[in-house]
Amino acid sequence: MITVKNSEKIYKKNLNILIKNDEKKFLPFENIPAAKGLPIFGTHLDFIAAGSAQHLHTYISKRHEQLGPIFREKLGSTQDAVFVASPNLMRTVFNYEGQYPTHPLPESWTIYNNKHNCRRGLFFMNGREWLQNRRIMNKFLLNGNCNWIDQHIHNSSRNLIDLWKKEYRRQKTSSSFLDLNNLEAQLYRWSIDVLTSIMFGISISNSSSEDLLNEIEIFSKNVNKIFESSSSLMNFPPKLAEILKLKIWTDFETNVTNVLEMGNKIIDKSVSEFGYGNGLLSKMIECKISKDDIKRIFVDLIIAAGDTTAYSTQWALYLLTKSRNIQKIARNEINSLKANEESQYIKGLIRETLRLYPVAPFIGRFLATDAIIGNYRIHKDTLVLLSLYTSGRDENSFPNALKVSPERWFRNPNGELKGVLHPTASIPFAMGIRSCIGKKIALNQMYSLISQIIPNFEILCLNDSDVDVILRMVAVPNQPIRLVIREI
Repeated sequence: MITVKNSEKIYKKNLNILIKNDEKKFLPFENIPAAKGLPIFGTHLDFIAAGSAQHLHTYISKRHEQLGPIFREKLGSTQDAVFVASPNLMRTVFNYEGQYPTHPLPESWTIYNNKHNCRRGLFFMNGREWLQNRRIMNKFLLNGNCNWIDQHIHNSSRNLIDLWKKEYRRQKTSSSFLDLNNLEAQLYRWSIDVLTSIMFGISISNSSSEDLLNEIEIFSKNVNKIFESSSSLMNFPPKLAEILKLKIWTDFETNVTNVLEMGNKIIDKSVSEFGYGNGLLSKMIECKISKDDIKRIFVDLIIAAGDTTAYSTQWALYLLTKSRNIQKIARNEINSLKANEESQYIKGLIRETLRLYPVAPFIGRFLATDAIIGNYRIHKDTLVLLSLYTSGRDENSFPNALKVSPERWFRNPNGELKGVLHPTASIPFAMGIRSCIGKKIALNQMYSLISQIIPNFEILCLNDSDVDVILRMVAVPNQPIRLVIREI
């Protein structure tokens, strides 16, 4: 019987034979195109001039324009990272991720975890521990029937729609608009409600415990603060900030500690009020996952998924306002759907959102073996980063790439996508065995809310200028998105 481990050895052996027998065909690592830098400083001054970490996505896009779909550059580390931005090269990277794929972690988080001897959830796990827990979570969140999740998502989305209707009718006349103040916070709270509902099988928002509701509200705000403090550490060496006890470090450290402690308390209090329920928690207990492991997996799921889904949804609502025709087409389709049918147009809009505004503009893997990528020999353990922001806006994969066109994801009678030449140029949830565990939740969550907004509201954007992307750990708007709604 050929196991995964054995097949990996066979693959590596065959690869080494191939390389040895055809030395002239594959070029050494040093031949990968690289930007010219200054002695000692390298390209660091270019990076600072381009806006540093907040504008890394556009900096790397310009490098791809200069150097092609694959290049290498040293960005603040002792090792060259390889950046790739074509669908073929990106698919190739996942062939070398091995049985236990490893990805780069924010340095600030790694320092915190080591300093506090802190064990974390799936995002931070590696090796056998990761694989064992990932296989269990796959059964619940990715593979098989996940319909049990959908009702929780629908109910949380309906609650937000009902809240907006109530506010609209209380403050406005039928001819005026309701300003969605603090949209970012509202979507974040909705996202947290979805995740806690899935976890416990009941919406905690309906809890009679004022103490529990207050805990969740404070918890949500502190999770959001983590991303704010983390982004500050993208522009300053985290280890130096920790040694010097700078405010940017102490803020980050305090926020993470608060979130981890509060997340544990919320689980304990929820179990006390609801029991183990019929959600994800009860399923994990049935699989004999320890309570401590459940807590760290759940808290990290909220940290990773709450913020990212909220921002992705905000970007989708922004795209809805780019043309009233987009809303009209979506509304007509929604109103014509039969029971159990889904709007292909809204699904296309979501794919356009994730293509143009991937919440994680880069996906990284450390190669598990020596590799051949783009005819270059790349050594084991090299960090390879997939430039999703660049590849998602590439005219070679998406004609008229900057146009918002949900229809491009429709299929013609032959099964071909109408306006997409290379669909794997946009892989916001990655590929392979370490793809995003929350993919189904995120997609269903976005679809649920948008499909309920469209038939109930007209939505407009009041921003005077186009909203652009900056990086704050994830892709966020460079200015608050000001949306208003009018009930239809």
